[in-house]
Amino acid sequence: MATQKFDTSMSVWGKLANLPDLAKAYLFQVRFLYESDSPLSQLLDADDLMIKARTATLPQKEFGELDTQYMGTKLLYPGKATVSGTFDIQWDEFQDTTISQALHRWANLLMNQGFQDDIGGSTNNITGGAYSNFASRYCATVEVLLYDSTLKELLPLKWRLYRVWPKTVQSVSLDQNGDSKITRTCTFSYSTFEVIYT
Repeated sequence: MATQKFDTSMSVWGKLANLPDLAKAYLFQVRFLYESDSPLSQLLDADDLMIKARTATLPQKEFGELDTQYMGTKLLYPGKATVSGTFDIQWDEFQDTTISQALHRWANLLMNQGFQDDIGGSTNNITGGAYSNFASRYCATVEVLLYDSTLKELLPLKWRLYRVWPKTVQSVSLDQNGDSKITRTCTFSYSTFEVIYT
């Protein structure tokens, strides 16, 4: 009696076995890039800023709607696309307060806030956002990168957001009766974004 061979490559399980692993929401990195000679670079004292983010949001593209009538039927068409918006980053504060200091200085740079006696005020000869006519002097480009399960390779796409600046650095409550760590959130504004396939 002849035995029937079962081709696993054609089965559902064979196809599932050849699919890549799931992309995991916690394997990501957020990098802020800016011109090396910009006031922002001088204030942050680094070529780029990397926030060890707990959470981050990916940008959203949204379309308006145009409608018309045809033979008693309403037809919808895509309207103007919105690619600007905000995204949030949440991080745990460490005792060196590096991220809070960086974002505070960046916020000060936008509109001449408190450089006389504020953080870094005596060491920086920078007058703020009004000092420059170019957004590249006080805005950053942000890249959101995803990693594979081994943390050795980047996934083949990344999100790049342009003309980014801190819109709201949210307050945090301190509590001597509690035992929790300090976690902060910043809402950033961006003008446009693209998804880059590598």
